[in-house]
Amino acid sequence: MTTIDFYILGQTQTLDRHRFVCNLVSKVYGQGRHIYIHTHDAAAAHELDELLWGYKGEAFIPHNILGDDARPQVQVQIGWGQHPDHHHDVLINLASPQPNFFSRFERVLEVVIQDDEILRQTRQHYKFYKERGYQVTYRDLRG
Repeated sequence: MTTIDFYILGQTQTLDRHRFVCNLVSKVYGQGRHIYIHTHDAAAAHELDELLWGYKGEAFIPHNILGDDARPQVQVQIGWGQHPDHHHDVLINLASPQPNFFSRFERVLEVVIQDDEILRQTRQHYKFYKERGYQVTYRDLRG
């Protein structure tokens, strides 16, 4: 069954959320996992794409935007609105509502910032997962 992890940040800005996602991707990618980052729109996907290309000069995280250069062998892909047919390992969800294909992933990671709209959305996600019996954990990183 899919496991769900919420990462609760103290920051309030989308850019901080995206930077944290880059750190998370680096860690999960380093474990050899395949990652699909699901955003709410093309602008967010492209922002993450740029941040990943510039992530820590010494680090290299091969990735692409789903559909731009669809190569299933790429371990990290970013998308919105479409179904990532070949992914099933780790989903980083930044969209609401959560995509209807979330349950085919082994792990779902949700990143929460202290923004009223994001808090409202992720509370709904948490409730949705719990009501359906998913194992949900949260990591409060507000320090």
